[in-house]
Amino acid sequence: MQRWLKGLFGRLAFTTGLYRLFFRRKALIVLFHRVDDSLAEDPISCTGETFRAYCDFFRRYFRVVSLGDLLARLEAGGSIGGRVVITFDDGYKDNFRIAAADLESRGLPASFFIATDFIGSDRVPEWDARKGIRSTWMDWDDVRSLSDRGFEIGAHTIHHVDLGKVEGDEADREIAGSKKRLETELGKPVLFFSYPFGGRQHFTDGNRDRVRRSGFSCCLSAYGGTVAPGTSPFHLARMPVSPWYRSPYQFGFEAMREPAG
Repeated sequence: MQRWLKGLFGRLAFTTGLYRLFFRRKALIVLFHRVDDSLAEDPISCTGETFRAYCDFFRRYFRVVSLGDLLARLEAGGSIGGRVVITFDDGYKDNFRIAAADLESRGLPASFFIATDFIGSDRVPEWDARKGIRSTWMDWDDVRSLSDRGFEIGAHTIHHVDLGKVEGDEADREIAGSKKRLETELGKPVLFFSYPFGGRQHFTDGNRDRVRRSGFSCCLSAYGGTVAPGTSPFHLARMPVSPWYRSPYQFGFEAMREPAG
């Protein structure tokens, strides 16, 4: 089915309220990386206008909640239907400079997952280097400001390693070390973890156990899917936002069809 047609069906489903049937028992965790008007076609970026359109879409049709709220509901067996959690990965500067202000102006919570070695650095990861993009990261004052303003901060390893390949002591250092650094910088517990790259092949059961043993309360992927009642907090699916979606309505249409997990 062509994307414009999916967007049309999505608009119809959401404006008529039909979408509620699909989300009456499941929640959605959405993933952004970067908000940058100069990188509109980059797979992990969106423009400011697009980001604001998604924020308004989520606020209009869902209950936008914090990750902590969703976890509490899952643990208590409460209703999670129609909830959306907004997350960001990696630690790009625009998360602080652009996204946080747009979220605050709408009263929307969000979680920011930080690859700690990126913060305050001039590092250019391979996915940006391939496209000639000069990466710009938050510094630690930015991360602390997000936390102080009520946003949730989570860990995303130290060096953004592939935890489908890294095991043993190195995996322990990447997982536990990112938690320790964040807690030192923020002066508070850091309980949420998302693994880099986010595909099924980028994580192992052994590393999932390491995340649990390190004291995290959840683990998030990024290969699509929704969250159903009874879902383990260490198997939380996320649906990434990308320029492939022509509109939030197409994204919503695709999310309606996504299975749990």
